[in-house]
Amino acid sequence: MNSNDRLEGDLRETVKDAGATGVTPWMAIVAALATTRPTSMRETFQWLADNAELIEREYERGKREPLTIGAIPEELRYEPELGYLDRSINDHWLRGRRIFGELLGNKSFMQAVVLAISGVELAKSDSEMLEQFAMACMTLDRGAWPMAATRRVAGHGGGVAAAVVAGAAMMGSPMLAGAAAANCARFLRRAARAESDGVAVERTVRELLANKERVMGFGRPVVGPDERSPVLLDILRRYRRAEGTHVTLLVRAEQAFFEQRGLKTTAAAWAAAILSDLELSPDAVHAVCNHWVTSCVFAQAAFGAEHAAEGAR
Repeated sequence: MNSNDRLEGDLRETVKDAGATGVTPWMAIVAALATTRPTSMRETFQWLADNAELIEREYERGKREPLTIGAIPEELRYEPELGYLDRSINDHWLRGRRIFGELLGNKSFMQAVVLAISGVELAKSDSEMLEQFAMACMTLDRGAWPMAATRRVAGHGGGVAAAVVAGAAMMGSPMLAGAAAANCARFLRRAARAESDGVAVERTVRELLANKERVMGFGRPVVGPDERSPVLLDILRRYRRAEGTHVTLLVRAEQAFFEQRGLKTTAAAWAAAILSDLELSPDAVHAVCNHWVTSCVFAQAAFGAEHAAEGAR
């Protein structure tokens, strides 16, 4: 099966599932676009025009046929699996651990989330530290771009689900939320490798700037200096995590960026550093940070929806 056949198969199943579960038509289209990912506005409109009949047919098929679980193609079935329901014991597995029989009552939700996302088992103190870290990163300001999109949709009667879709779409920006932290995590790994080869991080920063490469996590041009950075560093110090490889490398990188361009760190950089020291991959850094931001999006969606309901009365 070639890649085009696989893509069409995924598209059909996703749109069918949307119809079967009562997802609104426009959200079904969003899921379809996430499957195909056109690269420009023009290409997006053209793809929708070319595939409108297929999308409508599969959506209606989902509404018409008996409800089933989601179908996953063979190449997307991984061993060991991330998690699944085991009817023989009426428990759920999560990376080889039983949620009811092992994790529940013994691990915090933060520990379970990080285990699910990354496979890393956090110590209790590290879990507590990340709880504080996540709280300090709760950016609910309505002017933040994901929050603004969420507020606009929820505040004009879109409801929680639609508002969250809008906020999550804005989190797809390469300069926001988890994407920014993941970019910085990759930079820190690159700088660490260079240092092991005898190239100081100060030189790496100088070369990046000379080549006009952008590193996320340094500089916040619209809002100004990130008020969270000193708070986050203080949390790391209190939990004795300020001396890790990536955190100490970040401190030196920040000094280099500041001396050469006047750029200071943002919360994304500190998240990238500590999560990297906890041995999370850049993709896991991306996911964990988006998990934190998504809680703010849901809060903004509920808040906006409540006020919209009050205004309608």
